[in-house]
Amino acid sequence: MKKNILIKTVYALLLLVALTSCKAKKVVLVPPAVPETSAIPSDPDNSRDNKLKSINESDLVFSTMAVRSKAVLSINDKSNDVNMSFRIRNNEVIWVSVTALAGLEVARALITPDSVKILNRLDNVYIKKPFSYIYEFTNEQISFRTLQSILIGNTISEFITDSTELNMERDEVKLRTILGAMTYNLRVSPQNKVIYSNLNDELAKQELTANYSDFILVNQQQIPHTVVMNSKVKTKKFLLDLKFLKVDLDGPLELPFRVPERFLIKN
Repeated sequence: MKKNILIKTVYALLLLVALTSCKAKKVVLVPPAVPETSAIPSDPDNSRDNKLKSINESDLVFSTMAVRSKAVLSINDKSNDVNMSFRIRNNEVIWVSVTALAGLEVARALITPDSVKILNRLDNVYIKKPFSYIYEFTNEQISFRTLQSILIGNTISEFITDSTELNMERDEVKLRTILGAMTYNLRVSPQNKVIYSNLNDELAKQELTANYSDFILVNQQQIPHTVVMNSKVKTKKFLLDLKFLKVDLDGPLELPFRVPERFLIKN
């Protein structure tokens, strides 16, 4: 695996996600053995307000979430396999660790509503930036909550407004919102789970598409086993294909992030 691709991994992750009282339970995810339609019944009242309410109520609810996954990262059609772990404290922090298949941690990131911190272990560099750093990659309407929602497959609540269009197409529901230069498209399954999310800023030539599939019940909530994100920024293309291997909901959460003394600090 080439070093320059590894260095870009966390930066690509930032780009990709920018365009994330049950008892703690660890679950190894496997493809669902029963049809998804039996997990959560559809709301029989498909009026606009009731349908939006049902979709909102089907979002994943948690205090903490820890995921281990295998990932395929592609940057301009050059692909690499990595292991990726992320831990989330709801609406507070996203911790990410990227490891090469040989077991070497390549990079670690800590994202909060105020800051972005990255440890580049290959070059011994520590980067600390304000959250606005991600606006170098994406639209300024993107918030920390947007990042979190994209990563876990929730609706992006700040993009659902009174002007949101809602259309039924067979068993799916399609939502569309236009806010300034940003267009938000969403497709929802009969179980009211997000299966497709798209953010598009044509003027800036920035687009992110996320597809969610292979849902399974964890702590009585549906979580996608597969998350595929495609991002385009002008002439650059990024793809992140995640396969969730293990999920821990609402358990104790550690967010280790120590900067070694030998690291060069860049602000």
